[in-house]
Amino acid sequence: MRKKLFFGLALVFGSFAFAQDLPTNPEPGKCYVRCVTPDVYENQDVQVMVSPAYKKLKVVPAKYTTVNETVVSKVAGEELAVVPAEYGTETFEVVTKEASQRLVKVPSQKSRDTETVVVKEASYRLKIVPAVYETRTFDVVTRPAYQKVEIVPAVYETRDVVIMVKEASQRLEVIPAEWGKETVTYNKREYGSSISIKRASFTSDFETIEIKPAAAEWQMSEIPPADCNSSNPDDCRYWCYKAIPAQNEVVPVQRLAADASSVRTPDCDPNNNGGKPCGEGTFTRTIMVKPPSTRVITIPEVTKTIKKTVMVTPPTTRIIDVPAEIKTMKRRVMVTPPTTERIEIPAVTETVKKTIITNESTRVEDIPSVSKTFKKTVMTSAPSTRAIPVAQKQATLKTTKLVEDSRVVETEVPAVYKTVTKEVLTKKGGLTTWKEVDCKLLTYNNLNINWNLGSATLTAAAKREIDQKLLPVLQTGVSVEIASHTDSRGTAASNEALSQRRAQSVTNYLISKGINASKIVSNGYGERRLLNRCKDGVSCTEREHLQNRRTQFRVLDQK
Repeated sequence: MRKKLFFGLALVFGSFAFAQDLPTNPEPGKCYVRCVTPDVYENQDVQVMVSPAYKKLKVVPAKYTTVNETVVSKVAGEELAVVPAEYGTETFEVVTKEASQRLVKVPSQKSRDTETVVVKEASYRLKIVPAVYETRTFDVVTRPAYQKVEIVPAVYETRDVVIMVKEASQRLEVIPAEWGKETVTYNKREYGSSISIKRASFTSDFETIEIKPAAAEWQMSEIPPADCNSSNPDDCRYWCYKAIPAQNEVVPVQRLAADASSVRTPDCDPNNNGGKPCGEGTFTRTIMVKPPSTRVITIPEVTKTIKKTVMVTPPTTRIIDVPAEIKTMKRRVMVTPPTTERIEIPAVTETVKKTIITNESTRVEDIPSVSKTFKKTVMTSAPSTRAIPVAQKQATLKTTKLVEDSRVVETEVPAVYKTVTKEVLTKKGGLTTWKEVDCKLLTYNNLNINWNLGSATLTAAAKREIDQKLLPVLQTGVSVEIASHTDSRGTAASNEALSQRRAQSVTNYLISKGINASKIVSNGYGERRLLNRCKDGVSCTEREHLQNRRTQFRVLDQK
């Protein structure tokens, strides 16, 4: 009841309004549309900071270089080299038989000699008293006694005699140096520091921009009242002055919660390295623990046993007495000399031959020693040592040197702004005028737009259609309704949403061409206004479905 009353009041109010304001001097057969001067809006660009300025930190890592470092891997020292003894060969004589003597028997010498023997001594005679003679025998040594020497030869024996063929000497034995290993530490790597970047943090927020202020407009009811008696249902539709809320654009923005920062951390912390210094490396170096020395080794003499004849008893002689040989001879001897006249009577001599034998004797003859020549090796120069320098050895170790520590490069990231175009009312409209229009524009006119299946995107051909047919109408200042319809395929809800998106696509394109959004009403009717029988459950051809899939526009009468 309340609805009917409200509808009646609205109808009366509408009739009164129409009666009070009609076009002046209308011409028969022409159509007029009530136009309300629109509010004049001006587009203004508003810069909305969607992302604040912040710092962007970039870590430039530490730079290292590999350097070859020379270290002593073995210290210098000395080694001893033995200079061997020099030996020469000498000849020496060994008496294999000692010098001795032998007695050579010098035989007795026999010589013949004549000896005048007085066989009658000189005498004298007296003529008166002759001398008295007698014959006597006497011994004449025809061979005097002598001695014969008999040689007792020397007694010899053969003995073993040790002779030295090589003198005792010495040789030096080198006791080599004792080398040990020691572990040497060195700075193998230099450490820099690492920088961790804490990026700037943001919080998400929204900023609401009023792009179109609140307004109000007359809108005709979509469905006429059920008790409408007019043959034209549009005559019974009522007009409502509906408030158009402000259009806001919610822009997602980011607020800077904390700017970027950096934390420098040493790449190596001795506390986390087992207490060892960072970058410490070790290498093994050879060192001389004990210098080289020499040990004297006695080389005994070299001997040789030879046979040697040794005189045990020297030669001697044994004397054998050889008695003299005596020959008995007679001679006449005056016993009584004459006493008277003394007449010298010469001695009568007789030459006898005698053999004179000298005593045998011995002659000592030296028997020279018998020597044998031997060769012996004689050390002419004692062994010695010669110091040979042992050069130190070097090793090349690769070490990592810090050329440049890590650093932070700070880049200022400027704030990001989004340009939002909002409409600002510069002139209030609301004045009512009547404008002559083509009568057919008051009813729905088809736009030849072929939508792709399930798509709400305008093609280039569709845009050309709008530019040629719809855009000139709107540029006259009238308001239009964009109505989009689908066929019955698919669910009603999805078709309703698809048609609304298509109508809105046309509206958005017109706004991009400079048409005020208040001049356009976009409606999606889905499958509610089919032009043929092709409703749900009815089999139709594609051509029949194409009749229902349409986009239309009509000029609206503004109150």
